[in-house]
Amino acid sequence: MNRIVFLLLLVFLCLPAAARHIVGGEIELVHVSGNIYRINLIYYLDVQNNPTRDPEAEERVIQVGIFRKFDNRRLRLKPLTFWSRTSVEYTQPNCSNGGIITDKIVYTDTIQLRSNAFNHADGYYISWERCCRNYNSVGLVNIVSKEPPEGTVDFPNAAGQTFYMEFPAVVWRNRAFINSSPALFRPLSDYACPGKQYYADFSGTDPDGDSLVYSLVTPLNTVTAEAVPANGPHPGPYPDVRWESPYSLTNVMRGSPDLAISREGLLTVTPSFSGVGLYVFGVRCEEYRGGRKIGEVRRDFQMYVVDECPTAVPPQILGRTLSEGTFTHDDIMNVTFPAGMPDANRCIEVRISDDDINNLADGFAEEIELHAVPIGFNADISDILPAITSARLTRTSPFATFRVCFPECPFVNRPFQIAFIAADDACSLPNLDTLLVTITITPPLNAPAVFVTNDINEQFNEGSGIKTWNIEAFDADGDAMDITALPLTGPTSLAEAGMSLTVNPQTGNTRTAIFQWDIRCDVFDFTQQTVFPVILQVEDADQCLFKEPDLLNMNLRIILPLNSKPIISSLGLTSDRFDDSVTVERKINESLNFKVLGHDENGDMLTLYGEGKDFALSDYNAIFRQEESAGEVESPFAWDLRCGPIDLRLKSSFTFHFIVQDYNNKCRFKYQDTLVVNVNVSPPDNRAPALSVANTNPDLVLAADNSMNIILGQPISLALTGRDPDLFPQPDMLTMSLVGATGTVEPSGYTFTSSPAQSIVNGTFLWEPDCSIFVNRVYENDYTFTFRVSDDRCFANLADTVTVSLHIEDVDGSDDKFLPPNFVTPNGDDKNDYFAMLKLDDAGELVNILPLDNCAGHFERITIFNRWGRRVFSSGSREFQWYPNGEAPGMYFYHIGYSNNEYRGVITVAYSGKDQ
Repeated sequence: MNRIVFLLLLVFLCLPAAARHIVGGEIELVHVSGNIYRINLIYYLDVQNNPTRDPEAEERVIQVGIFRKFDNRRLRLKPLTFWSRTSVEYTQPNCSNGGIITDKIVYTDTIQLRSNAFNHADGYYISWERCCRNYNSVGLVNIVSKEPPEGTVDFPNAAGQTFYMEFPAVVWRNRAFINSSPALFRPLSDYACPGKQYYADFSGTDPDGDSLVYSLVTPLNTVTAEAVPANGPHPGPYPDVRWESPYSLTNVMRGSPDLAISREGLLTVTPSFSGVGLYVFGVRCEEYRGGRKIGEVRRDFQMYVVDECPTAVPPQILGRTLSEGTFTHDDIMNVTFPAGMPDANRCIEVRISDDDINNLADGFAEEIELHAVPIGFNADISDILPAITSARLTRTSPFATFRVCFPECPFVNRPFQIAFIAADDACSLPNLDTLLVTITITPPLNAPAVFVTNDINEQFNEGSGIKTWNIEAFDADGDAMDITALPLTGPTSLAEAGMSLTVNPQTGNTRTAIFQWDIRCDVFDFTQQTVFPVILQVEDADQCLFKEPDLLNMNLRIILPLNSKPIISSLGLTSDRFDDSVTVERKINESLNFKVLGHDENGDMLTLYGEGKDFALSDYNAIFRQEESAGEVESPFAWDLRCGPIDLRLKSSFTFHFIVQDYNNKCRFKYQDTLVVNVNVSPPDNRAPALSVANTNPDLVLAADNSMNIILGQPISLALTGRDPDLFPQPDMLTMSLVGATGTVEPSGYTFTSSPAQSIVNGTFLWEPDCSIFVNRVYENDYTFTFRVSDDRCFANLADTVTVSLHIEDVDGSDDKFLPPNFVTPNGDDKNDYFAMLKLDDAGELVNILPLDNCAGHFERITIFNRWGRRVFSSGSREFQWYPNGEAPGMYFYHIGYSNNEYRGVITVAYSGKDQ
């Protein structure tokens, strides 16, 4: 009985008046035509806590992600456009208490799912991430859901929602696979009351008739706490939300009993009296076809438990037969109606009452409704109810009586049950009472149609012509008869097997048909199937149209001619030459060579040929010539694996089928044997290139560790050489590049040149840095330059690098040893006749003794004054020479100016010793 009540709740919730509430949502994928599908994203907005939110204005377009389950790779980022916004109504609108205000938001667009892109056996999924859910601060009870700080991405206490839906490949076993996801899920629209059973129909419908199974799951969180991920939805797997203690998937609401969902989609819970607030939970709807799971839809919801609800008692429904004076049947009732009973007598009466008519809070009145639900069969039984199935009960009119009449023909040809349900207008959900009636109706007498022809068991030689059978059926009542053939078991249809059924017009109580089977050559390949269990059925159109056919079994068999099967083998491929499935490994630039042979012990004509699975041999320069011969046939296979045709990024495994066929089968259906060779191709062997560097400026030294010290003004010139030892099948092409240039100050002004070349590649680095490389009065810098040479060997590229370290210092402009001369004797003896910044070096050569110019400072001018301050000489040349001819003997003063320094001194000019 509990099982029946459970089913009645589920069926009652399917009645048109029902509607439900939810804050959450789901994704739908609906087939339109061909490879065009429509994606619908439905989410339910909590208007109570978002009164000013306008999705149409704020978020006109959203983006869902489409991912491949096998590797979680995102294949598409699909925009969906706002479509509609509607309010979700209560089951009992008068029960609204303002605690739940929900709008249904729909986004949609079409998408093309091509078979060459969506064909992976593991299937695909669509997701959309949104953060955040309602927070604990506004009454969310059972999961951790805190408001993240503004701009925060990683916030573990946030609770977002990931909308998630899986769908299958659009091809299955080389045929188009059309599927739409489950749809038409009802939203939750009602609040729950402590201590009172809450029930809701969460079942959807499947447009394709697939089986749907429901279960509770932990709701999915989002990967981050972003309101909407900046780059679209993240790939899965997605994290679960975190339950608050003591809640869990097995203790979602601390109800008694707790929240549960049946496999058929009926949600039930009786909340505890201490459980006021919002509760989040998730439902998974899995979709099966032919026993294989093909998809799933996940929905998250919020259920609102209020602190108290109006007290209400359930209605009561009682029954009686027309011959009984009082309503005595409660819960169950059994009635029997014999054949031929008048329609007016084939009835019962039910009476509904409700004690809430004595409740002032209900206005001393109660609205009730009567519903009828079939149990254990599917049929439209709405006609058994009266035209009016509702009533208003009051203290002056405390009962509502309804007469229910049954048809002459029972809904099924056996005793059947109908549940009559009384529903009141209690808040937030109607209270129910059920009367389960078992009805036995004897249908009008009928003699079923039967076959006169007996069952048939026959066998024939293949190709022996057209076979014909005359079929006869008889109906004693003279009812119209229909003779049909049931589909064959297995993949073959009647027409494909050469079978046909021709039914003749009925004559009186007899109807005949002709069953024909064409087993001539070329009609059907009987090597694939030789046994054909055919079933014919005859059904009469009796008054009640019960389906009780008579069956005629035709067990038909084909005898194939004797002929031995050809045998395929190989040489040079594997140690077992008769192994019919071989896997070998090869690298690019290697070769695969072997011989394929065919043998037929009957000496029949053989054909030997090869083909690639999903490719042509010529696409990859593989060679295998088709050969024909009697009894024995052979052909060599040769494949030189090269980079050009083979792209390992697209394909690295190649399957070759080698087939030998025997053409001597009677109906030219070929006996054959097959050798399958799987070749797994890996990148080629490769030896890495080597890169070396040499200094080409003889004034500089490149150390063994590739470091070099440079004084500003010394040109830097490097010659780089890359060499690669690989020559087969052709030399590798080398490319040299400068891959890194860093320093104390970012380097600039250098040049690097190189052109790709085979086997040996050269490069040149040139740099003449100037004072611009020094900044902040720091006059020494360090630089690192990294050079790289790489080869182009396909899918196995290797490289070498060389790093050169440069230390560059400014010219030493110190004056530690600067001691200017201070005496001049211009007496014409060519000795010390002029004043200059010169001295003799160890080799007797005159050298300039002025501090050297550098980036810190440089020589600008020398000026010489006499004792009265008159300028007697000035020069901007470091190589100046002052001849004081005609100047008076005595002391002179000089000033040497640098851009960053100055020097002053005294010069004595004497023409003879007495002038000193």
